[in-house]
Amino acid sequence: MSEVLEKIWQHQQISRVELVEHTGLTSGTITNLTHELIERNVIREFEAISGNVGRRRVMLGFDPGQYRIIGLDIGRATVEIVVVDLHGNVLRTIERDMSDKAGPDDYFAVIDPLLSELKNDIEKAGYTILGLGAGVPGPMDYGAGKLLDPPNFPGWQGYPLRSVLEEKFSLVTMIEDDARTSAMAERWYGLGRTIQDLVFITMGIGIGGGVVSGGKIVRGTNGLCGQVGHMTIVIDGNMCDCGNRGCWETVGSIPGILSRWPGGGSMDRFAEAVRAGDPDAVRCMEDTLGYLETALINVFNLYDPELVVLGGRLYPYLADYMAPVQRHLRSRLYAFAKDRLRIEPSTFGTSQSAVGAAALVFGFLLSEPVRLLSLAEA
Repeated sequence: MSEVLEKIWQHQQISRVELVEHTGLTSGTITNLTHELIERNVIREFEAISGNVGRRRVMLGFDPGQYRIIGLDIGRATVEIVVVDLHGNVLRTIERDMSDKAGPDDYFAVIDPLLSELKNDIEKAGYTILGLGAGVPGPMDYGAGKLLDPPNFPGWQGYPLRSVLEEKFSLVTMIEDDARTSAMAERWYGLGRTIQDLVFITMGIGIGGGVVSGGKIVRGTNGLCGQVGHMTIVIDGNMCDCGNRGCWETVGSIPGILSRWPGGGSMDRFAEAVRAGDPDAVRCMEDTLGYLETALINVFNLYDPELVVLGGRLYPYLADYMAPVQRHLRSRLYAFAKDRLRIEPSTFGTSQSAVGAAALVFGFLLSEPVRLLSLAEA
């Protein structure tokens, strides 16, 4: 059933005959599996169309009518909640500024009423919630479902996030590092739908990365795979909260940039100063782009992705300067690979992690549909 669902998702609409061709399963097996999925409102038949030889075909695709998935992003500056259907359409978005909040108690004083009301609204409307996905700054202990000691995120050390969310909202709950949820948003709903190897880099208050290889998230032995913000960029640089010195995050994140700019203030003020030609601001921007270039060449050489996606709250301030960065990168890559360089902006902007949190649950549906449906309908 999982293979059938993945093929339907990959093709968006596909006939039963084509499913037989793509999966190698018998027509009888395909008929039985698709019948069950239709009965459970996961997929549906679309309007019949004419085939190449005039035969009418019934196409199968995901049914957006019955199920909803909630995505929650717990960020260093904001909390965002989205509701998506099985097509990945974002049906509702709620965002709150958390810049004056600190620690789980403050955060859940905001999250609890929002999620409770949203859950009630969805269920009263007759929809079934498949689950709740949450993105949060890592690293984390995935087995225990708790955070470890996220840099620049005080008060969350050792917090048992998954069990707290399960107890509060009685939903199937999945949690993941926010950079990896961002990568999963691209994997299932965005640019990576047909790409098996990509790296997502999110840049904001911190810098993180999510690595997708063979269509799957890669975590590594200690859950640190993709922690690109903590690669050393400046030898003997400033101490980072992670314990290393000279991390990209210390110079290339929003706080890192503003700490290097004598003008002080916000990123909007910094961007205005750059446009006005202020020498200190221009020099700071040039250094920032140099750090980005160095980090990206390391990412390409370490992970060899087909695609690198850049996002986060910092990226819009850098977007207009990416053309020279890409030219420099091509001059530093292996000659045979330079023309394959592909860097794209994120699909979902600042909602990337929240949408990706919902995508965690969608990925669970594709891999273990019977189990998830049974849990959600219990």
